[in-house]
Parts: sequence; C-alpha cells; structure tokens
Amino acid sequence: MDRETVENILGRPQYQVLLGSEKLKISFGERILITGADGSIGRALTERIRNYTGVECLTTDIVGDHEYLDITDFQNVFSVVNKFSPTIIVNIAGAKHAPLGEREIWKTLSINSIGMKNIIDAVPQNCKLVLTSTCKANNPEIVYGASKLIAEKMVLRAGGSVARYFNVVETSGNVFEIWNNVKEDQPIKVVAECERHFISLEESVGFIIYTMLAPKGRYIVNSNKRLNMKDIADRLYPEREKQIISPR
Repeated sequence: MDRETVENILGRPQYQVLLGSEKLKISFGERILITGADGSIGRALTERIRNYTGVECLTTDIVGDHEYLDITDFQNVFSVVNKFSPTIIVNIAGAKHAPLGEREIWKTLSINSIGMKNIIDAVPQNCKLVLTSTCKANNPEIVYGASKLIAEKMVLRAGGSVARYFNVVETSGNVFEIWNNVKEDQPIKVVAECERHFISLEESVGFIIYTMLAPKGRYIVNSNKRLNMKDIADRLYPEREKQIISPR
C-alpha cells in the first residue's frame, strides 16, 4: 500500500518522528530478540533494526525462516533466551484474531497471557522487555483484549514497557485488503456505525523502537479522533456502491 493511500485512510500525515532511524537510535551492541517475527509488524521491525550498525537481531516464530520459539512452552522460551542472551526482548507474538478469541478462549489466554508470563520468567537480568498490545485492552469487552490487559499488567509489574497499538492499516487480513479484493462490479460491504483509531505499519515499527528507548511504562500513539469506516470507504472508493451490513 503506497503512502498516499495510507494517509488517506489515516486522515492525517504520518508522524515523521516514528518513520526514520535517525531520530530513534538503538545503541551499538544491543542484542534484540523478537517473537512473532514472521508477521507483518515483525518483518517490518526486523528490516528497520537491520539498518542500525552494531545491533544484533534474533527473529523467532513458530512459522517461517526464523529460530523456532513457541512462547507457550517455557522450556523452549528459556532455552532460546538463555542461548542468545538478549539485552532487549520485543514480544509481538500473540493470538490477535478477536472473533476467533471468543471461540478459542483458552488458546488465546495461553498465548497472550501465559506466553507473556513464560517470557518474563526467562528474561535475563538487565534485559529490557517490550510488549506490543492493543487498544482493546482498555476496559476490555472481549477475550483478546482481556488477555492482553493481563499481559500488560504482568509486564509493567516486572519493570518492562508496553506499546499499546491502535489498528495497524497494512497488516495482513485487514479490512482494506478485503475491500481491495472485491470485484469492481460488486459493492463494498461496510459497517456504517463502526469507528476505529488507526496507525500505519511504519508508525507501528517506530513506535516499538520509541518504547524500547523510553523509560519503562505504557505508551500509545496520539490519535486525533475515531474514524468512521463508511467515511473511509467513501474516500477510498468514491464511485463504488456501498452495502451497509450489521456489526459482528
């Protein structure tokens, strides 16, 4: 997705401080372990980190060409962490599909909450821990949000930091990808009363790095206002028919 399209969705320019490496400088000699590295954010973060000189990065996941790491398996977590001896751990791994989380409650809790506890128990002394979380952890109404809130509280209590995300525009399976694959002679399906906050993929990567460098705590990217999905659909596809559907 090009920058113009992304900013059309956001309804604002991207935050420049989060886009480049020159203002967010990771120190020489840092050893960064990333979980969930095969996802959209993990791949983009890895690419940005590898632009820094003298910074070593170990990417881990249960899929893809990475060091195998299942965060629900404590022995696996301890072995990988102990072998690499990271100075920073960024936990991006998670069960992120909100509707699926309502059906697979234990799996969601195991990955998002117990998996986070396994990482905390394996963290070396003087290693900074960063968790990527979600705005759905604020007064959660769904299992996904509740499991992430538990993880946030554990990380903060352990002296780590939380990067609490809004919806990231360019992640795989997003609504814009779905809309873009609808045939031109078919209507775009929209939940008219649905409102969301968004950040871009580039902003999300810079946000993680900012949280790495900042004092311990919980951080969020400023958002001007909630965006109505019907308004976004009209901006992206002004000539297309819109079919209004009910919320899930």
